[in-house]
Amino acid sequence: MEQTITNKPMIDRRKAFSAIDIGTTKIVALVGYMNEKKELTVLGRGVAPSMGVSRGEVINIEYTVSSIKAAVKQAEEEAGFFCKKVVVGIAGKHIRTLQNRGGINRENPDKEITNEELEILMQENRHVCLEADEEIIHAIPQTYIVDNNHEVTCPLGMHGRRVEANFHIVVGKGTAIKYIKTAIQRSGLEVTELLLEPLASAKSTLTEEEKRLGVAILDIGGGTTDVAIFHNNVVQFTEVIPFGGNAITHDISVECNILEELAEKLKVEYGCAIQDVVKENEIVSIPGVHGRPPKEISFKVLAGIIQARMEEILDAALFVIKTSGYGKYLSQGIVVTGGGSLMQHLTQLINFKISKEAKIGTPIHCVNYTNAREFSNPIYATGVGLLMRAAELHQAQEVTIEVETPVAQVKEQVQPAQQQSIANKESEQKKEKNSYIYKLVEKFFGDTATDTKLSETGIGK
Repeated sequence: MEQTITNKPMIDRRKAFSAIDIGTTKIVALVGYMNEKKELTVLGRGVAPSMGVSRGEVINIEYTVSSIKAAVKQAEEEAGFFCKKVVVGIAGKHIRTLQNRGGINRENPDKEITNEELEILMQENRHVCLEADEEIIHAIPQTYIVDNNHEVTCPLGMHGRRVEANFHIVVGKGTAIKYIKTAIQRSGLEVTELLLEPLASAKSTLTEEEKRLGVAILDIGGGTTDVAIFHNNVVQFTEVIPFGGNAITHDISVECNILEELAEKLKVEYGCAIQDVVKENEIVSIPGVHGRPPKEISFKVLAGIIQARMEEILDAALFVIKTSGYGKYLSQGIVVTGGGSLMQHLTQLINFKISKEAKIGTPIHCVNYTNAREFSNPIYATGVGLLMRAAELHQAQEVTIEVETPVAQVKEQVQPAQQQSIANKESEQKKEKNSYIYKLVEKFFGDTATDTKLSETGIGK
């Protein structure tokens, strides 16, 4: 029987962090924290239909803001709060990548190479030639070279006169980046960092061993299919293919002459990626629209439509893997994730098309959640990866996360101590003042000073 945790852990909200996955079909908002064992705990989850996003790009800011607010509200209700600073995923057909190599000369070759020097090297490599309206999203170091010697993954502590590095540069369209940030800001939030979505999915679904030996992740979303290749624990290649699961839904809608809402339901509930495994006599009846008679659709016909488009997606993925030059390093095969990975017999189709072993990738690093089985789903791979990145920024860089706290609660926590301090101070000042006044009364009236006489004279007022 599945175990459900009903009691929320008591945590310091300042140690919490949040993330938002802006997808083509859905928006996921998550809030969580790391416990003492460095395990990720998801405190709240919100999921809302994505409006105003097409193929990973925001095309209607107002609709997107409404969707973000709806997802955040759900997560906030479940967790009791939501952090204002968020890590946000980015994808879309506007994304492109390039390789760059740069280096810096060191003043003292006898000193050890430091983190500060590597940061300077990274900043130097962000100055590459870009097209109009482009911005650098990531500059990821892959390997370092010290004094033209062999490549190393980390040169810290080494000595040398010159340090060089090969960088994987991820570039996006400036307007697309601006629209995402604007939508987040208008939702009352603040972007801590934008993270390429296939990198986020890889963070939550891949093991260190897989990334070391060589693996490709295929994230099939609604509007895009994202590819990332890892080898020697470093991301070697990324690519965004500008179509995904929504293309399959559209094909079903057109071929079967039904509404896209019904086509999506058919795909999710009865879809299969290989036509030959489906029996001839299996059919489903679709209710007619506006008085029209019901429509019967064959599962085999449905599978044929799905397989044709899925093969096109896989052919595009295979092409980018081959042209990357890293196809031969994929000893751990393909990990497929995202909503499109839920299709029946998809891994068998990948084995046939790409000749690589395939498996479905789920968020393996989400340790604690109210309903763990429900959360262990490929559709949350990107969201969990974004939350893991938020955890890294929160811990390593000591990012301060702003939390909505009621004003009354703040006063309630602070006032008693402040009031006592003020009262003590006023008491001391009063004693000081009265002592001085008593002396004045005794001097001018020649009598012992009392509070009553002070009141009568009006001196103490």
